Amino acid sequence: MKGFKLVAILFLILQLVLPMSVSAQEAENLDYLALGDSLAAGIQETGELGLSYADFLALSMTEEYNLSSYNKGFAYPGYTTADVLNDIKNNVTKPIYNADGLQSESVAIRDAIANAEVITISAGANDILKHFNKETLEFDLKGAFEGIQQMGKNYEAILKEIIAINPDAYVLIMGYYNPFPYLDDSLQVQLDALVSAINKIIREASSNQMAIFVDTAEYIASDFKTYLPNPQNIHLSEAGYKLVADLFLNEIYYYLYNYDEEEFEYYVFTDTEGHWAEEYASFVATTGIMNGYDDGSFKPDQELKRVQLASIVSRIIGDETAKAAPFKDISSYAKETQQAIAVAYEVGVMNGNGNSFNPEEKVTRAQMALIISRLYEYFFDESYEPEKIAPFKDIAGYDLEAQKAITLLYDYQIVQGVGDNKFAPKDSVTRAQAAKIITEFIFSTLFE
Repeated sequence: MKGFKLVAILFLILQLVLPMSVSAQEAENLDYLALGDSLAAGIQETGELGLSYADFLALSMTEEYNLSSYNKGFAYPGYTTADVLNDIKNNVTKPIYNADGLQSESVAIRDAIANAEVITISAGANDILKHFNKETLEFDLKGAFEGIQQMGKNYEAILKEIIAINPDAYVLIMGYYNPFPYLDDSLQVQLDALVSAINKIIREASSNQMAIFVDTAEYIASDFKTYLPNPQNIHLSEAGYKLVADLFLNEIYYYLYNYDEEEFEYYVFTDTEGHWAEEYASFVATTGIMNGYDDGSFKPDQELKRVQLASIVSRIIGDETAKAAPFKDISSYAKETQQAIAVAYEVGVMNGNGNSFNPEEKVTRAQMALIISRLYEYFFDESYEPEKIAPFKDIAGYDLEAQKAITLLYDYQIVQGVGDNKFAPKDSVTRAQAAKIITEFIFSTLFE
């Protein structure tokens, strides 16, 4: 999934719907526990034991948050998700191992979990690698995909155990990268499919149990010769471990970022009290996705304009562009608004009509569906492919892209139509409806 902006929105969602376990004031007492396999243990590309991503993360957390304690003693080369789960169920005791090496003190894993504010897990690769034949360079695909399914079940069980022991722990799970980027191109499609399947299962288990999935695949692949310098070894270089640590640190930053529940401001508008969209308006305003007006109103029943939608898209994406949008009818708008239009256009979420953007044009329900569908594709790097088109009798005249977009809203139960089996694709979208659609889209895609 692209962009840290959506992660930031997730952070704000957690603030809105969940009690935060660690405030900025409490960050000085963080205890960090690393569970998992050789990546957490610190096997280098040379095969020797060294500093892992967990070590680099602990170092950064010490500098940023005055980390109290750190232990990677339960991370072991060759560990599978079943091994991690069995350790927790059997409450094994192992020596504490941190950046200073093996310590004389030991701790039981359930006690370590109970005392940790932050827990990271990297496990799953060994569940699948046993189905890879190093001599023939082939995967037993049936065995691999069965292993992936079992890995997902193990992760669900691991996270349930952790929640039962310490429901306030912030748990982050590492996604996997392609460990064989040097193999023949003919094998890369198969490898990419396996890595995607592994990460999909881990992501689903994470979201089901309110853990955070940390994507690494695209970052490692972007410079694999630096991060995986040894073609004969699947382990990361020091630069690779530092990269992974930074990805974890970014998530932890959003978790701890200057949050004080008593000072957190929830937007309340003068004209939304008692309105059906009151909570939706408050959510999009609090997360910075939509703004109200200077007089304190939200104007929920006002029709949404394309220029306003461009600003919404830009805030969700969180990117900037140096390129000006090629539209002759936006020059009278503020530079910030022109920039927002340029971002929405640059990433392909909103288009123009020749040299015109038609900023004051009202947004229809069909157009809103298209924007949400394109945002889905932007963030998840794949278009939405429904099993069947939504059963609205008034969308048959639209092209397939629009029908699929409307179906996305229908399948995710974001929009159910206007009655009489109709979607009303030509009707204008109000600001209240836009707030609802955006809110439901974020919740349904992040927490599915």
